[in-house]
Amino acid sequence: MKERINSLITWLKKPKTWIAAAIVLLILAAGVVSALMLRRPIAKYNADRDDAKQAYFTHLALAADSNRILFETGALPEGYADAEDALHSTSYAYATVLEVLEDDSHEDETTENVHVGSQKLLVEITTGEFKGRRLEIMNYMSKLFDKHAEQGTSLLVYLLATRKSAADDAPSLSVSVMNYNRQWLLFGLAAIFLLVTILVGGKVGFRSILGLALTLAAVVFILVPALLRGFYAIPLTLLLCVLMTVVCFVLLDGLSRKTLSAILGTVAGFCVACVFAVIASRIAHLDGLEYNVAETDTLIQAKYQGTLINIRGLFVSGIIISALGAVMDVAMSISSSVNELKTVNPDLGFSALFKSGMRIGRDAVGTMTNTLILAFTGGALVNLLLIKYYSWDVKAILSGDYITHEVITGISGSIGLILAVPLTALIASALCGRMQTPSPLVQPIANKPARKQKKKSR
Repeated sequence: MKERINSLITWLKKPKTWIAAAIVLLILAAGVVSALMLRRPIAKYNADRDDAKQAYFTHLALAADSNRILFETGALPEGYADAEDALHSTSYAYATVLEVLEDDSHEDETTENVHVGSQKLLVEITTGEFKGRRLEIMNYMSKLFDKHAEQGTSLLVYLLATRKSAADDAPSLSVSVMNYNRQWLLFGLAAIFLLVTILVGGKVGFRSILGLALTLAAVVFILVPALLRGFYAIPLTLLLCVLMTVVCFVLLDGLSRKTLSAILGTVAGFCVACVFAVIASRIAHLDGLEYNVAETDTLIQAKYQGTLINIRGLFVSGIIISALGAVMDVAMSISSSVNELKTVNPDLGFSALFKSGMRIGRDAVGTMTNTLILAFTGGALVNLLLIKYYSWDVKAILSGDYITHEVITGISGSIGLILAVPLTALIASALCGRMQTPSPLVQPIANKPARKQKKKSR
């Protein structure tokens, strides 16, 4: 353990490490600035012009009506926001339960002992503008909202502050219990994950965490803002996945034939998944608007209000991102195996390396395909229970939007993963087959001078 930590510290002190990290951070910073600082949408043609035009003139009409009524009659009619709305503010905060004043709840045995009823709590707000204020609040519980509290429980609460005037420093608060405070649990789990990864993986584990952090940052700070500004979802996701594949593999293993083979195999794999998903969704007449209806409706409303977002491409983009990790795993495994085979036996040619890479890849395909399919199945477990409970007709199930989406998602990712095996084996065999590096396991022993044997004294 101590040796791994010292090795990691030594690697961090190398100038090449800091130079590579600086280059990666500069690229990421440039992408973030480009996505967030642009003041006007780039791809206006990506949204429906009629939608944007209609939303624009609707806003103009509402503004004109409100100004006319305000100046002509001196008051706004019912339905328009009045001046008192500006004195209301909402926010979230964390609060600690100081005392349970009343508890009229009970455990409902028919719903696996969830708490039903109400509690009267004395709480103290611990974050935000109103930190330190103590309030008596009601905590209502039902079969679908069981947030039973005890003394010392940390809760997430929703605050509605009402001020008598703009200068009111002590507004009245209306507090609602939203959920438990889980932030420290999440931070603790993340810390355990980081610690275990670094202790077991050493330098490689640290670099993998750095690559994961950069990938998540790219999705949150580049992909999402760019999509909200009207970029096409599928090409942008593909471009970003290519960039992050290069960054992650270079961080993990530097620049080499093995890394290049893994990069090309990964890109080929998720591109195949993308093409298959696009073709399948077109044939099935699915465009992503039917899936997750509540979220999609919100995005459609945002589009009508002028946000240029390509909703139809989000379905395929999600497939690309979900398949990226598994394809990277398989591509690096095959590329590394082919490279090691060539290193151990320099006489192996393209054909022998390709056959060996395929044999290794076939062993990985079974488990990784199961991983993808079972991951999607696990996410759909509740819906599968509902399908069985209500005894839905098989024809309705197979033609339904939800099942079709899940099948296309799982099969597209699996096909991209499966085809990444021969593609990576082909690329790795072609690149590594040209190496003329002698085997480090054999050559040093052959050139090693013979030891002088001491004469045995009689």
